[in-house]
Amino acid sequence: MKFSKGAAARIAVAAAGGLVLVGTAGAAFAAEVDDSDVNVNVQIAPVVGPGSLSLTVAGTSATLTESASGDADVRQFDGALPTVTVTDTRDVDDIPANHAWYVVGQASAFTSPGGATISPDHLGWTPRVVDGGDTGLVAEGEPVGTSEDTGADAVGLVDQELLYLTVDSTDVRADGESSWTADAALVLKTGSDVTPGAYSSTLTLSLFEDVY
Repeated sequence: MKFSKGAAARIAVAAAGGLVLVGTAGAAFAAEVDDSDVNVNVQIAPVVGPGSLSLTVAGTSATLTESASGDADVRQFDGALPTVTVTDTRDVDDIPANHAWYVVGQASAFTSPGGATISPDHLGWTPRVVDGGDTGLVAEGEPVGTSEDTGADAVGLVDQELLYLTVDSTDVRADGESSWTADAALVLKTGSDVTPGAYSSTLTLSLFEDVY
């Protein structure tokens, strides 16, 4: 059995006192016979904080597959954005007044190992609110067409385009709801002369909250 220096000193003092009392010539320390372990356990609960506004995506990739475009000069590839969830666990009193959150998406250029590229204006989407709660305060963004389409929205996901939003962070949280989900149909359109290959792009989704 091992003792700390302090414990050994206290035992030595006690032993010395015993020598005086009983008049013996020395003190013998016990030889270790056996030992046993004791597991010391503690359950520490997480600190309950003030809550937060956060974004999660149910997946890290989306695959586009070719479909009929209806135009001999255009090739079309369709897919789906994984479900996007905004969660707000803040107390209503902790949410700044006159604020609203929104989610936007922006794509990078498609690139292939061979060095071919497809600019992000060829990628568009049609947002859809999957679960906006019962308040009617969560809405999806407008469809964004590709540069192969026509119209004012035929710009692709070059800049940050709206996926979905709430019109008031406090009001949408006040009814007890804490999460809202959306997804989007994705479409890539290219010219019929596009270079064959495996292409990849990064679609960055961002959550913002701002004064309205």
